[in-house]
Amino acid sequence: MIEQALPTPCSATNPRVEPLVDWLGLETQFRGKTRFVTGLAEKALKNYRISVERLHSLATGAGDYSEIAFIAHSIKGTSGSLKAARVHTLAATTDQAARAAAPECRALARDLANLLEQLIIELEARVKG
Repeated sequence: MIEQALPTPCSATNPRVEPLVDWLGLETQFRGKTRFVTGLAEKALKNYRISVERLHSLATGAGDYSEIAFIAHSIKGTSGSLKAARVHTLAATTDQAARAAAPECRALARDLANLLEQLIIELEARVKG
């Protein structure tokens, strides 16, 4: 059995890794309401856990491009609200490729799912405190 190390997505566990969420910017936007920001993270987690599984399936050929576009568009909106710029940019790129029926949108969906997995770990760390 080969074991594969999981990526360490947040600076709390690895100071050399840039966090995906601009937590300071988010807390500043909501005037230091840390509980509110944590609540946003918790709500996003519920949707992202479902989206990541579906994106992996779509990346392997299931479903159609319109579903990739729908999920990527949703992630684009929520990740923008969370100030997760890298996720937002990749979601926007994936959305545009799927709307254009570009075959590479499946590879982009895979990349988005992988990045979303890292974001999920970061959000879980925030929720758990």
